Amino acid sequence: MRRSLALSGPDAQTPNTAAAYATLGLIHQERGELDQAERMLRKALAINEKLGRLEGMASEYGHLGLIHQTRGELDEAERMHRQALAIEEKLGRLEGMASEYGHLGLIHWTRGEPDEAERMLREALAINEKLGRLEGMASQYGNLGLIHRKRGELDEAERMHHKSLAIEEKLGGLEGMASQYGNLGLIHRTRGELDEAERMHRKSLEIHLKLSHLEGMASEYGNLGLIHQERGELHEAERLHREALAINERLGWLEGTAINYANLGSVYKEYGDVSAAREFWTKSRDLYARIGMPHMVAKVQEWLDDLSREAEGTSKDESRRAEGSR
Repeated sequence: MRRSLALSGPDAQTPNTAAAYATLGLIHQERGELDQAERMLRKALAINEKLGRLEGMASEYGHLGLIHQTRGELDEAERMHRQALAIEEKLGRLEGMASEYGHLGLIHWTRGEPDEAERMLREALAINEKLGRLEGMASQYGNLGLIHRKRGELDEAERMHHKSLAIEEKLGGLEGMASQYGNLGLIHRTRGELDEAERMHRKSLEIHLKLSHLEGMASEYGNLGLIHQERGELHEAERLHREALAINERLGWLEGTAINYANLGSVYKEYGDVSAAREFWTKSRDLYARIGMPHMVAKVQEWLDDLSREAEGTSKDESRRAEGSR
């Protein structure tokens, strides 16, 4: 691609130059180099806008939306995906429409808006079923499983994730398989089936390591950390959460970083280190606020309030004991 740019000139305003920039952007995006990916994709977008190439514009808007999603910049991500969707609808491109409905559904899910998320995801699923696109169907079955799990409908969630996994196995889609193993692990952990949960998460991690998929690796390190935490194996839990945190900070994935801060805060709370717990939970709350996830801000703030109440209770008890001994 860089050879192509060199031949045509990096300032050339041609479809081939736009395609070369877009391809470089996707390579950087796959590597987790989000700033470079954004720079390349915006160069491609500028050329396609100048040339009036709607299909290219839709593609760039969609990929830019994914970059903003990864960073946790949900409002900007939504704006990009809606611009992509508007173009796809104008062009009558059903496959592109399905993709954008799916991305918008995940944004609503991340914000804690499950009903709107489900509406978008079912729009995407209906199109993919109409087109017979197995890959798209697998993706949306998996996403709908997330909605059902959020509602506590674990049997239906498991059914959706198994439907997705079956298609991914048929297609040989390793990344999709890893995702569904991870989702099934979450269901087993919710049920308290920790050994089966660990088995699923380790299968997922193995694939992500094979693919060098950093975001997936971070997610699974965090999930395994939670299992060790529930078993009371705090040092191993801390190690895994810090592995996840290092990757998410490197990627600039704000939501993942907020999750890791929250989990480390919980580990330190169990250690009895209230000061460290408060520090991590404050960082987590502030990141969730920056991302635009008010339901998570409220949840972490509740933990912080509990810490303050516990500290006040301890202080009063100590004061009473001191007075009694005097």
